[in-house]
Amino acid sequence: MDKRITGIYFTVLIIGVLYAVFASASYQSNIFTWTGGSEVITWNDEMDMEKEGDSYCYRTTLPSEGTDDKVIIYNTVHMYLQVQIGGKTIYELKPSEDSVIKTTGFCWNVISLTATDAGKEIVFRVVPAYSDSKPMDDFFYGTYQDVEHKILIERIFRLILAGMIALAGVVMLFYGSFVVGKGEVAETIMQFAIFATMLGIWSICETQVLDLFFPCNMVIVFVSHLMLMIMPIPFVMYLRQIYRNGGNKLWSICCYINCAVIIVRIFLQITGLFDLRETLFLTHICLLLFVVVIVAMSIHEVVVNRFSRQNKLNIICVIGILVSTVLELAIYRFSNLSTPLGSLGFLIYIVVMGIENVSKSRKMMEQARESEIYLKLAFTDELTGLYNRTAFEEDLQGRVITDEITRNEIIQPTVIYMFDLNDLKKCNDTYGHDYGDKYIMMAAEVLKKAFTDNDRCYRIGGDEFCAWSADVSAKKINEKLSLLEKLIREQGNKEFVVKFSMAMGYAVYLPNEDSNLYSTMKRADAMMYERKQEYKRQQKVAKGGL
Repeated sequence: MDKRITGIYFTVLIIGVLYAVFASASYQSNIFTWTGGSEVITWNDEMDMEKEGDSYCYRTTLPSEGTDDKVIIYNTVHMYLQVQIGGKTIYELKPSEDSVIKTTGFCWNVISLTATDAGKEIVFRVVPAYSDSKPMDDFFYGTYQDVEHKILIERIFRLILAGMIALAGVVMLFYGSFVVGKGEVAETIMQFAIFATMLGIWSICETQVLDLFFPCNMVIVFVSHLMLMIMPIPFVMYLRQIYRNGGNKLWSICCYINCAVIIVRIFLQITGLFDLRETLFLTHICLLLFVVVIVAMSIHEVVVNRFSRQNKLNIICVIGILVSTVLELAIYRFSNLSTPLGSLGFLIYIVVMGIENVSKSRKMMEQARESEIYLKLAFTDELTGLYNRTAFEEDLQGRVITDEITRNEIIQPTVIYMFDLNDLKKCNDTYGHDYGDKYIMMAAEVLKKAFTDNDRCYRIGGDEFCAWSADVSAKKINEKLSLLEKLIREQGNKEFVVKFSMAMGYAVYLPNEDSNLYSTMKRADAMMYERKQEYKRQQKVAKGGL
């Protein structure tokens, strides 16, 4: 389910970004400019504003001297703009007539002045691209470098906070991808990292610092909308991972609804019926739905399930975000001062929960490593490193599958090989168990060379070994036997306290003859036993001949 939702929103994201690039490349805005102290002045009170129909008119008289090499920079968000000096239009901002995009996006409008403009009346006629948009009142006057410096200084802290959020997200993406790897823990970190990265990108776009260098760039506008539309999904998917009620269908329903809204909004934008700004209310409705579901699920988690440390931290940090955001809005409402409290709250949340996620993942990775070690010890022969008898019995059960139609058990094609070391008792009695262990390890090395890829090899007793393969063709079996004989012969030619020798037998599972694979194993063991007896007879004959 999570993979399907992730696939959907990533597909939508890619389509949205591609369209943003295409729209930006094809978008044309009519910016017409006509042009002929180090102090920056903010002309907020100097401007007289009056509303004329749908337009807002800001008027003031330029200084009587010193206007040469000065600029007035005015920020517009989804606005058309016309600037007149002395009754003459010197600047216009509006989309081209054949454009399907209604907005001019985010734009810092630079009005260049000359000495001849001194003492003249300047008029800014602002027309909102959308009925619910209102122009801003900040006008900056001074040299371009000084005004740019002032704007950057005012917004640099917010930009740094947004950049740190995005950077934290990217770092967690790399950590989740290359350190944690796969599994539920990795999925949790990846969803949180994606949310943090998208939040950081959206926050950077909202600082409008990029617009200072790339005015009327539709990529910035579309990316900002895409991040706002999509980032709630990985956040909700992250919460469902850390909540015990994550299996509740409400989580998935919210994500699917949001994906549908995103697709509708992008479709309406591409067709030119409605801009993304005009359908923003749909995303606001989705966000409200997300808030309701998250609150409901959090209450359910508190009442029904026991809250974990991670959940407690998450709730505390979310409350911190709400408080900081409300404070930011209150300060702006009563003092008209913009503060980065909301961004700071989000940064604290990302850092705190990021550290918590990483800490939890490290603990779980350690537990997984310990479990893997214990599992390996349980299924591995300590002396040889081969699988042990427990692993052999587990794997034999794995060769039995259930037919989906008849529900009957079917044993997959299997050939079983049995081995027994010759003269191990003689080696132990004559030279000691240290040499006996070396003898056993020599046998293990031979079998490791012979059984590779999908074959499995086991030590099931003191001097008994077993192996099986899924390849039951006569050709492959003969090749395997030839290889074994060669390896045994080569090992036997090496100098040791006793001559290396090993008896072997094999049997292919026959449905008409074997009731199970243990029956096949017994037939292979019988063949091996016969060859071991033959080896002993040959040894007696050799001694008698001497």
